[in-house]
Amino acid sequence: MKAVRYALFALIGLILVLVAAVVVAVMVIDPNNYKPQIEQAVAENTNLELELAGDLSWSLFPLGIEVNNARTRLDGEHFASVEKLLARVDLFSLIRMSPMVRTFILDGLDAHLVMDEEGRGNWERIMPETDDEAPAEPEEIVITDDEGGTPLEFNISEVRIGDARVRFQDLQSGQDILLEDFDLTASNIALGRDFPLALGFRVALSDPELNLAGNMTMQLNASEDLQRFTLSGLDSRYEISGEPFGDETVDGRIRGSVSADLEAETATLKDLEASLENLRLTANLDVQGFNETPAISGRFDLHEFSLRTLLSRLGQPEIESEDMNTLRKVSAGSDIRSDNGTLRLSDLRLRLDDTRFNGHFSYGLENGAIDLDLQGDKFNLDRYLPPGDEEEEVAENDAGQPANRDEELLPLETLRGLIFNARIGLGTLLASNLTITDIEIKANGRDGQLALEHIKGKLYEGDFNVAATLDARTDNPRWGLTQRLSGVRTMPLLKDLAEIELLSGKVNLQADVTTRGNTLNRLIGESSGDARFNIDEGAFEGFNMTEMACRGIAMVHGESLQSNDWEDRTPFNDLRAIFAIRQGELNNTELTADLAGLRLEGDGTVNANTLDMAYRLGLRVVGDVHRDRACRVSDRVRQVVIPVRCDGNLTDDPAGLCGFDTRRFTDVLTGMGRAEIDRQRERLESQAREATDKLTEEARDRVDEERKKREQDARERLEREGGRLLDRLR
Repeated sequence: MKAVRYALFALIGLILVLVAAVVVAVMVIDPNNYKPQIEQAVAENTNLELELAGDLSWSLFPLGIEVNNARTRLDGEHFASVEKLLARVDLFSLIRMSPMVRTFILDGLDAHLVMDEEGRGNWERIMPETDDEAPAEPEEIVITDDEGGTPLEFNISEVRIGDARVRFQDLQSGQDILLEDFDLTASNIALGRDFPLALGFRVALSDPELNLAGNMTMQLNASEDLQRFTLSGLDSRYEISGEPFGDETVDGRIRGSVSADLEAETATLKDLEASLENLRLTANLDVQGFNETPAISGRFDLHEFSLRTLLSRLGQPEIESEDMNTLRKVSAGSDIRSDNGTLRLSDLRLRLDDTRFNGHFSYGLENGAIDLDLQGDKFNLDRYLPPGDEEEEVAENDAGQPANRDEELLPLETLRGLIFNARIGLGTLLASNLTITDIEIKANGRDGQLALEHIKGKLYEGDFNVAATLDARTDNPRWGLTQRLSGVRTMPLLKDLAEIELLSGKVNLQADVTTRGNTLNRLIGESSGDARFNIDEGAFEGFNMTEMACRGIAMVHGESLQSNDWEDRTPFNDLRAIFAIRQGELNNTELTADLAGLRLEGDGTVNANTLDMAYRLGLRVVGDVHRDRACRVSDRVRQVVIPVRCDGNLTDDPAGLCGFDTRRFTDVLTGMGRAEIDRQRERLESQAREATDKLTEEARDRVDEERKKREQDARERLEREGGRLLDRLR
């Protein structure tokens, strides 16, 4: 026991001697005397040049060191400097193996980091190069005590970094980033319990010119094994200005809580709220797995905001539209889930002013595959279109085509990489003044082959179905289009679509067109196909073909029409037309319709680009046409074709498009005169033939009578002579 007691006394004595030695050293030794040796040691072991321009001091209780005005240079250029560095540690806490940092203060840090054109940073040149083939992998450092691997406890009373400045220059990209006015304060830092942290900074970018100033407060908590972290009560505010925002200052804010478990690889974002001016996003998310495809679940909501107000506050130009009251109510929200490499938005809800969409969306994180299903109620597209410029519209109509028809229309490389499947429904759509209901769109694409399986809906008391294909695998893509209309009222359709009031009735249409190319000129030049349509009961609006026919009939009779109550329309039954489509021109090879006492026949062309048309029509007289006496149908005019010409632009006044073709009717009259002469000649020839036949018959009858008489006389004479001969013989 005495030996143990003596050993203990010896140990205590040794500690007291060491403590006394440290106290004497701190009190007697001035560290400023060793600044040259310290600067020399740094120069010998690194590529840095250290200059200790300020005072050095140290203390025992607490154990600490203070460095003032220290500067370093790298390759003769400024690398980093510190106005003040102060670190103090409780001496007895080190003896207890539970280090407690009283104070850590860093003021006036100024660092200059540069990455050269080869992508190497100047900080990589601090340590001298060695002959080793490769640097050894750093060993993982685990702070434990001597008995069981329990992490050491530590406590930091105060940490403060003030007025720090770091500049980073990337000579490869030309980007210059400056972090300044960086301030950080934290106190009572200990593992396993919350401690406060406050942070402020300012960041400036050179390209584009952008400035960001921010400050944030929060409570942090780190577990004793440094595997679990919690950030709660986060409240951060930001001010952003610069070139992207038109030199306006934009306010932002982020609030919420975040927790993470490194061992379990889980994280939670709770009550996260991010705002930018009037834009506000809230979210609650759970994350499982810290790999490239983590499993995510939760929900986000983009609360209602005015896009016009946001753009104004962001210094962006206002969006010009026909209705400037649009884009004032925008919102979105969805449940979010990510698993098996696919990000899914379910219960997706979108709002754009008066339009609401519901559905779901998924995105393949590896292959970019998109699956979209949205169902909306109503949407007025015309409200969002740019306001029309009448002068530009007139110029474009006069030219008949856009300014540049040789520009590439579609990004083919992008289309070749698309993988998508989309289904979109809409209750009502207003587009180009058309009202379309019960719309259903289904499309898909993969490996450059895109298909619009159908766009179908109801339109002006009828329905339509359009399908299209695009093969973009080559630089000369192939297009296909199939269109069907059934029972669609033409008058309101043409009026709303192109302000054309030319045709009324319910149309049935079938068209099939193919083409190739990726410019408008090429598409038109390569277009081919056919189309056919019919209207059971309708009318040509703006002109009266019956009047035109009656004018022709009256001319045949050499009379004048007495009626003057002609309607500005021509009713018809069973209008049919067949079109051959070549290079943007519709060649109408067959056009027929039944009018009152007339049959319309003809052919012509329509230019799909300019809407110019040229038709040669004929009104064949097949029955009674009109009550006007001058329009009476006699044998002379029955089956006569009254010519009508229709030419001009479909957007012109319909009353001037079609009219009686006087020139062609002159030919008709000439033909009628020749036909009349032919009829008279045939009549005279027929009469002559009849007279000749009659005379021939009469002559034949007289010859027969004379022959019969002579035969009778011969018989009588023979009988008489025979009787006389018999009498003589007797």
